[in-house]
Amino acid sequence: MARFFITDTPSSPYFLGGGEGLHGAKALRLRPGEEVTLCDGAGTDYPGVVERVEKDGLWLEVGEGAANRAEPSVQITVCQCLPKGDKLDTVVQKAVELGACGLWQVESARCVARPDRKQAEKKTARLQRIALEAAKQSGRGMVPPVREPVPFGQALREAAEKGDVLFFYEKGKHSLKEALETAGDRLFLFIGPEGGFTPEEAALAESMGAKPLTLGRRILRTETAPLAALAAILYQRGEMEG
Repeated sequence: MARFFITDTPSSPYFLGGGEGLHGAKALRLRPGEEVTLCDGAGTDYPGVVERVEKDGLWLEVGEGAANRAEPSVQITVCQCLPKGDKLDTVVQKAVELGACGLWQVESARCVARPDRKQAEKKTARLQRIALEAAKQSGRGMVPPVREPVPFGQALREAAEKGDVLFFYEKGKHSLKEALETAGDRLFLFIGPEGGFTPEEAALAESMGAKPLTLGRRILRTETAPLAALAAILYQRGEMEG
């Protein structure tokens, strides 16, 4: 069933225009009688039926809203240090599918990728589109925002003020299971670039109360680590059940 994100509260008859409406009318070729779902981006889903197809959108009959059931109770933000190439595309897509509530692009000491402002804006816009499509595909109740690149120290300070920092470090000795025993429901996962975090960055994280964590004896790629951590956390918190 097609899923569309809107920015208002729908009532019948409702016209779905803009990019979403064009996508439904032109790309998906929806026809009268077909069922769709509208989501307000704040966790409420509305069932809809196509009444009429226009050249610039769809007229819908909309039913009563209900709470979206796909959003996890734990809020997890992935703070991914910039990797090379298009690896971040994969991280954003799969993290949204798994249930991340946001993604921060972080500039750390060993990042090879260092886009200028114009490049960063263009890339972030593309990543946000990837997040939107992943949210539709996975039935999410919101579209996780993708943040433009910020310096490591700034990201770490902001995360520590808002919730619990889970700092994954190749020399980490503490287990994720141990960290989750005392962590709350607002988590920030810090994942290093291909070269990992520097000892100085690890020391800064520890000074802010974060314990260096390990994901096991195997060395994971930078694009694999956040997904493994997300899945483990969601399983531990009972979010992998039907």
